[in-house]
Amino acid sequence: MHRLLGGIVLLLLAALALLRSSIGTQLDGFTVDEPWHIVAGTAYVRGGERHLNPEHPPLVKLWVGAAMPEDFRLGPEPELREKAQEREWVEKTMFLDNDADRAQQRARIAMWGFHGLLLAALGVLLWRAAGFAWAAGTLAFLVLEPTIAAYLPVVMTDGPLALTLTCAVVAAGILAATWQWRWVAITGTAAGLALGTKHSALAGLLGVWLVLVAGMYAGLHHGGLRELLRRNGQLLACAALAIVVLWAQYGFRFHADRDGGDAFNRALDDKIAEVATPSLRGALEVADRLHVLPRAYLWGLADTVRTGVEGRGWPVHLVWGHRYEGRTPWFTWPAILAAKLPLALSALALLGVALLWRTPLPATVRWMLAALLAASVMHLAALAISPAAWGGVRHATPLIAAAAVLGGGAFAEAWRRRSRTLLAGCAVLLAAAFAMTIREPRLWEYHNELAGGSANAWRYFSNEGLDLGQRFNEIRAFHDREIASSGQPLYSGVWLVESQIRAARLAYRPRVETLDDTNVDGVYEGWFVYANTDRLPLPQTDWDPEEVFKDLTLVAQLGNVGIWHGRQVRPKTRASSLAFRVMEYLYKENGKDWALVARRLEEVAALMPYKVDAGVELGNAYLRLGQRDAALAAYRRLLEQKKLPLDAKVADQLRAHIARIESGQALATIEPMRNPWME
Repeated sequence: MHRLLGGIVLLLLAALALLRSSIGTQLDGFTVDEPWHIVAGTAYVRGGERHLNPEHPPLVKLWVGAAMPEDFRLGPEPELREKAQEREWVEKTMFLDNDADRAQQRARIAMWGFHGLLLAALGVLLWRAAGFAWAAGTLAFLVLEPTIAAYLPVVMTDGPLALTLTCAVVAAGILAATWQWRWVAITGTAAGLALGTKHSALAGLLGVWLVLVAGMYAGLHHGGLRELLRRNGQLLACAALAIVVLWAQYGFRFHADRDGGDAFNRALDDKIAEVATPSLRGALEVADRLHVLPRAYLWGLADTVRTGVEGRGWPVHLVWGHRYEGRTPWFTWPAILAAKLPLALSALALLGVALLWRTPLPATVRWMLAALLAASVMHLAALAISPAAWGGVRHATPLIAAAAVLGGGAFAEAWRRRSRTLLAGCAVLLAAAFAMTIREPRLWEYHNELAGGSANAWRYFSNEGLDLGQRFNEIRAFHDREIASSGQPLYSGVWLVESQIRAARLAYRPRVETLDDTNVDGVYEGWFVYANTDRLPLPQTDWDPEEVFKDLTLVAQLGNVGIWHGRQVRPKTRASSLAFRVMEYLYKENGKDWALVARRLEEVAALMPYKVDAGVELGNAYLRLGQRDAALAAYRRLLEQKKLPLDAKVADQLRAHIARIESGQALATIEPMRNPWME
């Protein structure tokens, strides 16, 4: 009866988490990445191919793809050349060929079901490892935590990573304490699911593996060499099972497609060659040559290393109200977590640390906490290695789940001590977290009081933890109510999906529509969408809000997005839009008029000499035209400008490329430099 009642309580807590999520995300539109995952997952399920969206493993996409209605249409797929072109095709498929609102509802229901199962599994595992109070306390923490709740209906990989990795951590703790074969199977399965969720699971799983290796060698003290060898065999079986579970998600095929091909938007060999770190590039080449992992997984891993570990040259970062150039400061991720976690829940997690620090704990709990610590340290280290933090808290969700486990530990220890004071303190902290967050209508945007609350967090941070496109429905409603009848165009300074705009019939107009644009002065009149962070000065790019918004009036505030009306005269804004239009010409339209590209990008470089994508493509255009001196001048301009710091790896690539051109080698034999911003 106790088990039955306990199971019911855990299921109710999981259901409460889903209910809280549904209330706090009911106004959200798609994130900008969801259409890509949904269309790719549908293609996986229906055709078995895995070449679409290989930058993420397939678990979430397979789950959602299976939930899409039968009449969800997948049109003829073009021959893919670049990520931008693939994104354009999947967005057209979602918004122009299908009922996107219906697809989103199906996807949300599917993801709530998926996350509900993971929450229930985590509760059961914690109950087995550390007792019912610990399991219930952890789930209660997750019920109230806004960030996890925001990701429960979203077709992205961050929420699933937090829960699958934590399940693997808890199962590994039990395995390290018992060394029973059933826990080998459970731990291996959980690790395989985490691998199939997101490539960054590798960091946390490495920490778990190190703890299990320590547990293996502890066998020497309990059974000598024979026990050590037995545990070694179990550990190898656990790792093998995790790899098998990952392969199963790729249909046990090395190549992405059924015909033995790999129709990625960019060849895997080229993708691996772009990894700058020799050791990492070599490891990827060996894994590919020996067929250690599916090619689609290796493609995504190369992409993760290139963009996440090595970086894309992100030059300036807003962290707690200050601009930092170059790499993010060391405290970036602790600052992001400190601003996103409700203060009461942070206090509950810290209380758990204080109570558990010197308390004698059962072996299972000790091993579980060791695995949790190791996984968290490794994940945090992986984040710290990255030179940028554009993803915000969504890249740190495993650390939020770890905080939840510590909060559950506070409850467990209070219950073990039968301390009314401690139990009341834990209850008060949960009640305070409820009071602090219950009125938050958009859980994705939540920030605590340290960051000025959700309404003022844009003054302190600029990352995807503030907004990722979910305000589109409100922009559309404002357009239909105010803009449509005005006869004036809508211009955007935020990331809006073009196919979504077209499907909604907005009066949207790109600032530069064609490469024949003659609006050199950058004169625009109408309605303008800007992120709140655009109201902060950015001297490195001469962005002065007083100049930008001088003749504009703020007419609507939609969370972290503002709609302005009036007249704007800004040549640099036009130059930036012109550069974007050139990239579309090159990478979506496969344009080859290099003289036209050079002429247009010279206009951009004259006003924005620090703009990396424009500078690289300008040099490439001259290289293709056979103009050695002009190509060198274009590449050198990026290195010589002092306005905006250049990423160290990008600078090294530029110097190496310049050296090849200066060597006298025939220009026709020199490959153009890969645009760092294409990843």
